[in-house]
Order: sequence, then C-alpha cells, then structure tokens
Amino acid sequence: MATTNIIIVNFNAGEWLARSLTSALNFSVGDITVVDNNSSDNSVDLATQHIAERDDNVRVDWQLNDTNVGFAAANNQVLTLVNADYAVLLNPDCELQKDTLSEIVAVMQSDPQIGIASCRILNEDGSLQTTCRRRFPTPWSALVRMLQLHRMFPSSKKFADFDYGSDVSADGPVEMVEAISGAFMVARSSAIQEIGLLDEDYFMHCEDLDWCKRFELAGWKVAFIPVTAVVHAKGVSSSSRPVRVLLTLHQGMNRFFDKFYKTQYAWPIRYSVKLGIALSFVARASLALIRR
Repeated sequence: MATTNIIIVNFNAGEWLARSLTSALNFSVGDITVVDNNSSDNSVDLATQHIAERDDNVRVDWQLNDTNVGFAAANNQVLTLVNADYAVLLNPDCELQKDTLSEIVAVMQSDPQIGIASCRILNEDGSLQTTCRRRFPTPWSALVRMLQLHRMFPSSKKFADFDYGSDVSADGPVEMVEAISGAFMVARSSAIQEIGLLDEDYFMHCEDLDWCKRFELAGWKVAFIPVTAVVHAKGVSSSSRPVRVLLTLHQGMNRFFDKFYKTQYAWPIRYSVKLGIALSFVARASLALIRR
C-alpha cells in the first residue's frame, strides 16, 4: 500500500491551521509534519489544543522555526527526510476531503509517469479556483493577459490565458496539464529525488510553477485529477501583509522568467517583460494600499 507524508507550512493561519491539520489526521494514515515559520498569531496554540486529546496526535511532528524562512525552504526541511512514497504539500488554509488522497494516489499508482498531481481546489462557497490548473507564463501569455486578449477571443488557443478555465466537473477525465497550484500538491518521492527539492530562491509564490516546470523538463507528467477536491480559503496567511506578498510574487515572476526563458529572447523583449512585472507590482500594490 502506498504511503504518504503530509507537510503543512504555517504562517499566521489562525484557526485554519487546526482545520487543515484535523482534516489531515482524519483523512490520511501517514506522518504529518507542521513547520511553523515564526507565526505571530495563536495558530500553533489553537491547533495543538484542538488535537491534544486525539489518540493519533502522535502522528504530528512540529518544527518551529525561529524566523520565517519562506515557503520553499520550510517545505524542504521535511522533504529531505520524507521516507514515504508520496510527499503531500498542504497549505494551512486548505482542508482535505475524505477521498482526496486515496483518489489521487490511486491515479498516480496506475500511471508511474505521473510525477506530481493535484485536484479541484474550491473556494469555501464551492466555486472553483481556476488557478488549480495553469499554463506556464511566457512573455506572450503575459501580454495576452495584460491586453485582455483572452477575453476578447475566448475560443482562440493563440490568445489563451494562464489558467485553463473553469469548465471542470467532478466526473471529468484526468488531464495532463502544465502546472498545478502550490496550495495542494502530491509529489512522487522518486521523482523528487531525480529533479530536486523546491527552489529556495523563491521566498513565496512561483516555486510551484518552477517545480512543475522541472518535472516537465525531466519527462514527468503533471496531472490534474478532478474526481476529488480540497477546500482552500485563499489568502488567509497573506491578508495582513498584502504588499509584502505582492512583492514576493513579482520577485518570483522575475526569477521564473530569468531561469527558464532569459536566453530565449532578445534584450528588447527581456526588458519589456521586466518593465511589465515592475508596473504590475506598482499597480497592484497601490490598489492593495488603497483598499486597506
């Protein structure tokens, strides 16, 4: 029987950490590791109190960092030690459902070329988060989104958006996609040993795209399995520091472009991409400050 090790990296997730951890205890049988990135709220206390009387709380290993080392580095603390068949990266604002892991692992067991997989990621109201299956961003697709050409020509593959769209049903087929969301990922341990850990030069955001790109380049499949789902209360940990989160997002965009596309484009395109990323940060950070 295939084994799993769940990793939850927490930073100020409040009561959601207890909810996420409870779902992991209820709907998995393997080890669970919670890495706390020096949270300033009471999320760790709430979670430990919540599970204190459970007989299976011994399955939970707590790693409490003295500083916030970032999402990738915190996951890597555990990924280096995983001895299960699959490593499961679960956000602290995500809840597993009863069949989430069993369905995903069953599909991955049936196709040994699937290196990493995820499923439908739902908002609390049951609607789909379209970022649960994505294409890799390129200079062209960034221009398409900036000019909203994907909305003007919705049926054209030439003007396709980063996201695959919301036309997903629970009884739809398994899809091989370019990328999945870092909110919830199930990675095959043997594949991780081949391609390596998460890139710690991403503090938060875009490390999931980077990982999926490296899986693809190494010949592993990236799977989207719609038969099951997780619930994701998006933005719980980042709501108190929106500008900082936007900064790390745009820094991640820069790194992703430099790492995978820099040598493919002439300098005018490279500088246009850099300018576009900078302008996007200024616009979105300004809007975030106005809304506060």
